[in-house]
Amino acid sequence: MQAGNPRVLLLCLNPAWQRTVVLASLVPGAVNRAASVVESGGGKGVNAARAARIVGARVTVALFAGGHTGDLLLEDLRRQGIDPVHVPVPGATRICTTLVDEAARRVTEIIEPSAAVTPAAVDAMAQALAPALAGVDGVALCGTCPPGVPQELYGRVASAARRRGLPVVLDSVRDVDETLRGVVDVLKINADELRGLSGREDVGRGAADLIGAGAARWIAITDGPRDAFLFGNRTAYRLALPDLAPIRNPIGAGDCATALLLAGIAGNPIEPDRVLDAFAHALAAASASCRTELPASFEPRLAARLRAATRIQRMEMPDCRTGAEIEI
Repeated sequence: MQAGNPRVLLLCLNPAWQRTVVLASLVPGAVNRAASVVESGGGKGVNAARAARIVGARVTVALFAGGHTGDLLLEDLRRQGIDPVHVPVPGATRICTTLVDEAARRVTEIIEPSAAVTPAAVDAMAQALAPALAGVDGVALCGTCPPGVPQELYGRVASAARRRGLPVVLDSVRDVDETLRGVVDVLKINADELRGLSGREDVGRGAADLIGAGAARWIAITDGPRDAFLFGNRTAYRLALPDLAPIRNPIGAGDCATALLLAGIAGNPIEPDRVLDAFAHALAAASASCRTELPASFEPRLAARLRAATRIQRMEMPDCRTGAEIEI
């Protein structure tokens, strides 16, 4: 990954206070005693911010927050050196609880509903985002919007970023039609989401359809521990990482990938080699994060070893017939 300390803006309009509870084994219907509990800020953009700080990015997160959990979230961000663009809301920030069953190697998530955001708070956020865009090198739009926040806000922010020449990464698939109109540089998505968004079972043809329609310049597809794919205009790659078993907590791995993908292209021309290198580093860090209890946190040395062992193959578009292996 290119050295440097890019300044990035992450929109996390639906954040959470995250509780990760580790149990020797989870027995439904019984009394379960936790082995450990880790609390932190959560939500896709907040997780991504944590990962971006690990690689030295200077991070601003835009979010709504309220109540005691909102206060905890803001305190956690500031402790990590993350600058919040914060609009207060009456409702308390939701709590997300992750149950890690060590015996079964299984993770269960419990996600509380989000409180509604008032129109006044939406207007305040729109006004706060304009100056926030002025001092950054790249923007990521992370996750869904809470009740009361129109998805058009993503589209307006992406358009404003594009006018400034800033790269835009979108990590969301729900109600993003307006955003996917020629203003997104990279759509970061998992394989199931890509199938749902494109209506195609084959991820290559689905990605080709979306790129051909102008939805995004690049589509980066993750699929858990399976091979990942990167598609561009007449360009396609398959990326395979080594096995990382045993996995401790996979929650936040996708957000980690979003963070390093943005950090790798922020402030630079969106060239194929740079996007591919950024995505390969992003996948390695995301895999390394699965070894930690804290979502989207990783050991850089482990991520570097995984990156070195990543196999990259160039493919043909749109039918994704595998071509010769290439050296990166």
